[in-house]
Parts: sequence; C-alpha cells; structure tokens
Amino acid sequence: MRVYPVVIAAHPSEPNQFALGLTDGGVHVLEPLETEGKWGTPPPNENGAGPSSTSGAAVSEQPQR
Repeated sequence: MRVYPVVIAAHPSEPNQFALGLTDGGVHVLEPLETEGKWGTPPPNENGAGPSSTSGAAVSEQPQR
C-alpha cells in the first residue's frame, strides 16, 4: 500500500514546527535540526558578505477600468 501526504499544518504556538498528515492516518512532525537554526530567519553572514539592502520591488502601473 502506498502512502501519500494529504495535509500539512503549522503548529499554532511553535512557528518552527509542522505536521504532515498521511493517507494511512500517520502524522510526521517536521522541525529544523538544532544545527540548522530556526526556519524563517536569515542565515548568518559569512565573511561580512550578506544581502544588499536595496528594495527592488517593481510596481507595474496599469490603467484602472
């Protein structure tokens, strides 16, 4: 019998924990390893290199109808 994921849910009070529900009724809880840090936070800068602080969000203006 094959088992497939059918649902994924975020923990309401643990932002770095997710549960994956499977077709056989099983549940797998996913969370980052201690060595990986927390999900959703930027990785540490190495050798002073990091992302630039430019905001390049392009806004396309379309005429309103």
